[in-house]
Amino acid sequence: MIAQKVLFLVSFATILTIITLCALLPSSYVEIYEYPLDYFEPISLDHKSLIGSKGSSKSTINPDVPLSIVNKEPELTNEDSRMEMVADANGNPKKYLNGHYYTEYLKILREQHNEMLYDLVHKADLAVANTSVYSVTLKPQFAPSNDPHDYLSLARYFWPNPNTKDGMPYIRKDGYSNPEILTVEDYTLLRKLMIEVQHLGFGYFFTKNDTYVKKVIHRLNEWFVDPKTKMNPNLNYGSLIKGSKLGRRTGVLDFHPIYQITQSIPLMRSSEFWDHNIESQFKQWLTEYYDWLKKSEHGRIERNSKNNHGTFYDVQAIHILEYIGQVKEAKDFAQKALKNRVNTGILADGQQPHETDRPTSWFYSTFNLHALFLLAERATHLGFDGWNYRGKNNQSIKTAVDYLLPFALNGGEGWKFINIDGFKMNNYVRILELSWIVWGDDKYLDAIEILRPKSKAEQASDNVEAWEENALCVWSLLNDRTLWPCLL
Repeated sequence: MIAQKVLFLVSFATILTIITLCALLPSSYVEIYEYPLDYFEPISLDHKSLIGSKGSSKSTINPDVPLSIVNKEPELTNEDSRMEMVADANGNPKKYLNGHYYTEYLKILREQHNEMLYDLVHKADLAVANTSVYSVTLKPQFAPSNDPHDYLSLARYFWPNPNTKDGMPYIRKDGYSNPEILTVEDYTLLRKLMIEVQHLGFGYFFTKNDTYVKKVIHRLNEWFVDPKTKMNPNLNYGSLIKGSKLGRRTGVLDFHPIYQITQSIPLMRSSEFWDHNIESQFKQWLTEYYDWLKKSEHGRIERNSKNNHGTFYDVQAIHILEYIGQVKEAKDFAQKALKNRVNTGILADGQQPHETDRPTSWFYSTFNLHALFLLAERATHLGFDGWNYRGKNNQSIKTAVDYLLPFALNGGEGWKFINIDGFKMNNYVRILELSWIVWGDDKYLDAIEILRPKSKAEQASDNVEAWEENALCVWSLLNDRTLWPCLL
């Protein structure tokens, strides 16, 4: 079993990415650079070579040159100690990640560090070299308001009516994405903005390359501040069904990864080029957006949704509240939300009934677990043990993970729900990896060993960068013990 665990960590390390380190952020959002890394130190680079000729990206790091690494072993009280991550109801620390494997893993990190940092900086360089304009005002069709600043996205599962000449009214085909959604780019640009800010933020943290900070300021100004290009602080026309005059509450889901921005910004505040005025205006934008999220019909209905939409609503609301300084409200929200989602969304045996009633029931069961993990991380970060909370029927997030396990191992055999999209393992293997880190149950390691080949095959066929998506939590755990970056 020891060899199996070390092998798991070695495999995990090969796909690790630096960008997990925003989990180092303290709850008060003080300047993160005042908090040194436990085992690695940032490096200084020549920033003049950042961009190559004709706008091509040129890396600032030579992957063949070793980086400076602090030669420091972890301080462990005994061989059986596990890394502190959460506290139980009495405030006693719960510990995970056996000290022996922790020590071995640090050796692996040292060996992998240079390659991983090179990958991260390469992505940050690409973001700097990208001269595209990110703005809601550029779309070829406007929202029914005819205001170019109103965000617009189209309903994913709605198609032209085959029984009418003009295709109206559109009809729902749940589980089948209409490629027409790609004709309006607001959603795509928003997601690009979020992930690029994250890459740039971590890139700056490690390299102190102020070019990355300047690019983030440019992007924030472009999307949230500049009167010519900014988005109005609402999602009134998100997930619009063609022919309708207003969007749907499901459009709120478009904005849930906002934490990629709010958690990355503090990484850059130590730069002399950080523009506090732009950040202040961004905070004001988020404050206005949260007011819409809380009071609008779309927002109120979405918050009351019992499925993944409601869970992801909770995630974005908590992150926004914390970022704009309403920490007490964030704490209260997180605790109530976690209890609500476990009690209303998970049955005693672990089934998630509001996900299994979808035609792509397996995907949505893992998708809501994604949201539940993010919610549990924030709740725990804010003082409530979301990982181990049990509902009225003794159900928990772990119960929901375990419910899926036998079906995953048997290729879906016995799954009694409609499932038109097969039993893809990539998302679930990620959940299992995190589950082992959180709860330390070796059955997850056994399952990972069996399911990983299928997961890797899916990644190859779907062109998924697994190293960026699957193991985001480990580096975070080795430093701040938080899991939010695990599920980006």
